[in-house]
Amino acid sequence: MNNDEIEMVAGIRPDVPPYAPEAKGAARRGLAAAATGRRPLWRRPYTVMLAGALAVAAGVAVTATVTAPEQGVGGTEVVVAMPEIAPMSATEVLGRAARAAARNDLAPRDDQFVKVESQTMYGSFSGMGTDAEGNTEAESRYLYRTKRAIWQSANGEKDGALKIEYLEPYAYPGWPIPQEAHKDRGTEWHRLPACGNTPDYMRTDYASLKKLPAEADGMRAHLYTGDRGGKSKDEAAWTTAGDMLRENYMPPAQRAALFEALGTIPGVDVVRDAEDAAGRRGVGVGRVDQTGVRADLIFDSETYELLGERGVVVDEKAARSPAGSLVASTAQLSVTVADSPPEVKDDATGCP
Repeated sequence: MNNDEIEMVAGIRPDVPPYAPEAKGAARRGLAAAATGRRPLWRRPYTVMLAGALAVAAGVAVTATVTAPEQGVGGTEVVVAMPEIAPMSATEVLGRAARAAARNDLAPRDDQFVKVESQTMYGSFSGMGTDAEGNTEAESRYLYRTKRAIWQSANGEKDGALKIEYLEPYAYPGWPIPQEAHKDRGTEWHRLPACGNTPDYMRTDYASLKKLPAEADGMRAHLYTGDRGGKSKDEAAWTTAGDMLRENYMPPAQRAALFEALGTIPGVDVVRDAEDAAGRRGVGVGRVDQTGVRADLIFDSETYELLGERGVVVDEKAARSPAGSLVASTAQLSVTVADSPPEVKDDATGCP
C-alpha cells in the first residue's frame, strides 16, 4: 500500500487539517481492504467503505436479487433531482428506524463471520501531483462501480476475505471519463488480515459494537469520542456512524441507539425521495459536508430498514461538480452469518 495515498485527500481538500495518527492508520486499513487506493471525496474513510446494516432474522439469510438502473452507461453523467426536504423530521424518521432496528438479531458468535453483499459506486480521483520527472499530472475523476462480498470476523480476531466484481464505470458529473476508468475488470479476491492495533473507540467488529451504549445519549458521546480528524466534530460524528454501519452488522440495541443519536447531530434533515445503488427508493436522512455534498443514509419508506447510502452535490463550487449530481451510491443486498470465509492466499492487504 502506497503511503502517500492518504495524502491525496489533502491535495484535493487543502483546508482540512492532517489526520490524527490513529485515524490515519485506520484509513490505511480501509484503503487496503478496498484494495483500490480510491475512496469517496464526500466521505473521509476510517475503515472499509460501503453499505449499512439491515435488521434480519437470526440465522436467516435475507437476499435481494436486484439489477442496478442502467443510467450513466457509456460514460453518461449520473444526475438526480435536487434534494427536496420532506415534511417528516429527521428525528421522526430515525426514531422509526430505531424501532425497526430493535426487532431482530443475527447474534453471530465470536468465532463466526459477518458476510455482507453490496453494490457500490464511488468517486476515483487522480492527478494534480507530480510524476517521477517532476511534471504536473492532469487531474481526472470518474465513478467506479462494484459488487462486493465481504467476510469479517465477528470479534475482529480472525482474517476475513473480500470479493470485488468490477462493473462498467460512469463519468464523474462535469468531468470527461478518462481512459484509466476502464482498467479494472473482472473479479478480484483479497485476504483481510485481522489488525490488533485499532483504538477501541474506532473498532467496528460486532463484539466491540456490542459493548457500546444502548441508549442515545451514551451513543452520541461515543460518536464524538477521540480525535477523528477534520475541522468539524459534527461531520466526523456523522462519518463515524456510517463507518459503524457500512459493510457491517451492528447489534440491534446499539443500532437503535445510533439512529436516535444521529437525530441530535446539527444539520441533519430529511429528503423526500432517495434511491440506492440497486434502484430501491426510500427516504434519505443526511447532512451537507464541507465538500458541498449531501451524504444520506437511505431508509425504506415503509419498514424503515437501512437500504444504503448516497452522495448528492448541493454546492457545485465546493464539490466542483454540477448541483444535483450523484457522486456516490451504495446498496446493501444481504447480511448473513458464516462459520468461515473463503480461503484466499493473497496477503497484499497487510496491516500498517
